[in-house]
Amino acid sequence: MIKLENVTKIYKTGDIDKVALDGVSLTIEDGEMVAIMGPSGCGKTTLLNMIGCMDDITSGTYYVDDFCVSDLKGVKLARFRKKNVAFVFQQFALMKDYTVYENIELPLVINCVKKKERKEIVVDLIRKMGLSEVAKKKVTNISGGQQQRCAIARALAVRGKILLADEPTGALDQKTGNDIMDVFKQLHAEGNTIVIVTHDPNVASKCKRIIEICDGKIV
Repeated sequence: MIKLENVTKIYKTGDIDKVALDGVSLTIEDGEMVAIMGPSGCGKTTLLNMIGCMDDITSGTYYVDDFCVSDLKGVKLARFRKKNVAFVFQQFALMKDYTVYENIELPLVINCVKKKERKEIVVDLIRKMGLSEVAKKKVTNISGGQQQRCAIARALAVRGKILLADEPTGALDQKTGNDIMDVFKQLHAEGNTIVIVTHDPNVASKCKRIIEICDGKIV
């Protein structure tokens, strides 16, 4: 379970304080698929980054299950993120000179997973994501939809508790975007906890719950 209690995030630029999140409290149950919506600059990506441990919280508390994540700083926070959180981005963020197989394998190499186990995990994810025919191709030589499937497979490779997606269909045409949302729906059906930031009502409608945010507050 994800639980934020009165979370605030303030960015300082010189003498100016920018309040990105203002007393946000919310709970996301294990296995939920949730959309976060709101206008540009409202704080939805900041909220995703807080959940994903990409940035420190200014004040408030953040729990995953019964563990207080907001007590962690620096290296300890990075270790928690590496073990528990996986990200999918709008622009895929793949290693362009790597093949599909190598991109999916990379986080396993970083986490010192043994070669035999890496192969089992990668081959299974390639099959699951429908990427068998392009597994040996560089990601620059496959379609946008295939690249996003590769990015999702890479995120799943580390088997974290939480899958976060920031505008995962934003760089795709509508049909391909719908195909990617079908992938997320299948992952949700398998019990994954998924949080998606989107401005697209069509994407949000495929989630079980919508959280709206405006000016750094839940509305």
